[in-house]
Amino acid sequence: MNPSNRLEPLLAPRSVAVVGASDSPGKVGTSIFQNLLEHRFTGTVYPVNVKSKTVAAQRAYGSLSDLPERVDLAVLCTPATTIPNLVEQCGNLGIPAALVITAGFQEIGSAGLALQLELIRAISKYPALRVLGPNCLGLIHPESRLSASFARGMPKAGGLAFVSQSGALCTAFLDWSIREGIGFSNFVSLGNQIDVGFSDLLEYLADDPKTTAAILYIESITKPKAFIQAAKRFSLSKPLIAYKAGRFAASAQAAASHTGSLAGLDEVYQAVMEQCGIVRVYDMDSMVQCAELLSQTSLSGPDTIGERIAIVTNAGGPGVMASDTLLEHDGCLTQLGPSTIAQLNECLPPNWSKGNPIDVIGDATPERFANALRIVLSDSNVDTVLAILSPQAMTNPTQTAQQVSQIPIPPSKRLVAAWMGGLSMQAGIEILQSNGIRNFDTPEQAIRGLLRLIEYKRSNRRLRTPEPLDATGSLRTCNQEPNGSEQASERLERKRFLETLGPIAPEDRSPKTVLSEVDSKRLLNLYRIPTTPIEIASNADQAVALADAMGYPVVLKIHSPQITHKTDVGGVLLSLQNPEAVANAFRSIERSVSKARPDAKIQGITVQPMIHWTHCVELIFGSKLDPVFGPVILVGFGGVTAELFKDRAIGLPPITPERLMAMLKSLQCWPLLDGYRQRPKANIEALVDVMTRYSELISEQDWIQESDLNPVLVNDRQAIVLDARFIG
Repeated sequence: MNPSNRLEPLLAPRSVAVVGASDSPGKVGTSIFQNLLEHRFTGTVYPVNVKSKTVAAQRAYGSLSDLPERVDLAVLCTPATTIPNLVEQCGNLGIPAALVITAGFQEIGSAGLALQLELIRAISKYPALRVLGPNCLGLIHPESRLSASFARGMPKAGGLAFVSQSGALCTAFLDWSIREGIGFSNFVSLGNQIDVGFSDLLEYLADDPKTTAAILYIESITKPKAFIQAAKRFSLSKPLIAYKAGRFAASAQAAASHTGSLAGLDEVYQAVMEQCGIVRVYDMDSMVQCAELLSQTSLSGPDTIGERIAIVTNAGGPGVMASDTLLEHDGCLTQLGPSTIAQLNECLPPNWSKGNPIDVIGDATPERFANALRIVLSDSNVDTVLAILSPQAMTNPTQTAQQVSQIPIPPSKRLVAAWMGGLSMQAGIEILQSNGIRNFDTPEQAIRGLLRLIEYKRSNRRLRTPEPLDATGSLRTCNQEPNGSEQASERLERKRFLETLGPIAPEDRSPKTVLSEVDSKRLLNLYRIPTTPIEIASNADQAVALADAMGYPVVLKIHSPQITHKTDVGGVLLSLQNPEAVANAFRSIERSVSKARPDAKIQGITVQPMIHWTHCVELIFGSKLDPVFGPVILVGFGGVTAELFKDRAIGLPPITPERLMAMLKSLQCWPLLDGYRQRPKANIEALVDVMTRYSELISEQDWIQESDLNPVLVNDRQAIVLDARFIG
């Protein structure tokens, strides 16, 4: 049995018991039982009340064990202290699903948290029992007229699923959707997610043939790995839209590296959504726009979403505004075919716009407007048409809507509308909506909604079709891969190296263990990541001897566990050409660091060959241990200005070479890598090879809290790490 099918008794039950059902006004159990009756739930419903013989003129039962049948779903509305025992009753009776409406758990503080832990222990005794809540609004299944919720109203059945952690948002969204005629397959309030969460619902909805798309309101993720897997599976076949609340929450831990200051918690959520194919929205308006479009059941997959947009309008200004919004976000304002232009010339006045947007002129009759739409919809260059109507003196919005609603729309095409104005447009809007043509208050709203569906299509294409790095599809050619015995030897070397470091991951994570640059580069070498040779000098004479052996020019850097940003304290001197320069540099670094950081323990000064490449790009690779999703990887424009420009992309390891390539292409500095103004193109294969090995390192070494490889140099021949730091 597919594990997701275990949610069917919860989301689409055939029989329901309401524990706490009552006739007392104002009680949650009263509202829920009345909803089930008033909306004519197609299954069987039983009231359970220990004190009353009847509820709403129906026989009431004293307990779940008194019911004449084993119900699919028990809705629990009694005081919080009774809930753990009721859940145990459900488990003992073999009831497969429970919905805990009751609040008073973790959300109220320590006493509630203790009660929630008791509830979790009760659930754990019954692996077959699925529990939604506690502290939730409930759920609605429109197809069966089920409203196991104290929200008002019943939306019509449709293909859109709505899942939210906010009960208040649920009620507002529900009220709006009923007014606008939006249809839902499922409408679910999650509450505290002690059992059923986003990942469980997405697994179920991915297999549900009635669900064609989903919108999520997310405050927190409780099962991050399961969420990523379920979201990716869902979005491969159906549009998935999400609003993530709390974008500006402060990080719980001060940064100890470049990466720590660059990668905030919200950026990690953004990276997760990108890797899963989720389209993120940032306001209620955007959620509404997406719901308007996704409620069209024909928009059930990526292949049905067309990117080439045409605009038909009776007013030039709104058409230009819609075009600006489309082009600002890299949308496609399609070019009309010659045949379409010829047909429009025949039916439109001579002063029509002669292109897209198609301005049919302000005195357009309903027939003229509809004829133009019909012609544009038949153009093979057009996927989607936005029809804009403004209330001008000659406009008849109601008759125009009637004419437009009669146009046969090809199955592969879409028509959306923006009847702009107030009361004079309302009758026309209702005609459009009743005929399945979604209307938006403004053209910009329509365009933004379409753009988000197009964004989903593009992300889905990336998920399905990895982009090779070269014509042969080669992804890793820079270093010859080790055979089986060599891999075993490398793993043994890595283990021995870590043993030399001692305890590097204390349970309390304090104090932090900071690997020196020397040890950090040794770790990189164990993963076949190219870096510069490095030696430690304890005095100026030793530094000169090491430089003589390496060959000039060389670089000197301070070697201190307390100093993260060496340049900031005068701890780095470059391009030293001779012994005298090395000796002077050694003494200069000692003086500068002692003055800037008298608290720092200086363990010496490192000597390394100076790498001076022409036409190279400096990048930063970094990692951070996110409190929700675990290790994350960052790549961005590097060097001493990494924090200044904040040009970066984030992903979760292990990251495929294809995803790494997409991260690089998203950077503002990508043109520099791609041969800007006749510069040689960077060796992207070498760069991705280093990034792939670094991702492998971070995945394996789970003690690492933060790390920086900065700068990472890449030119047209190779890539190399010049500086590195790992923090455990």
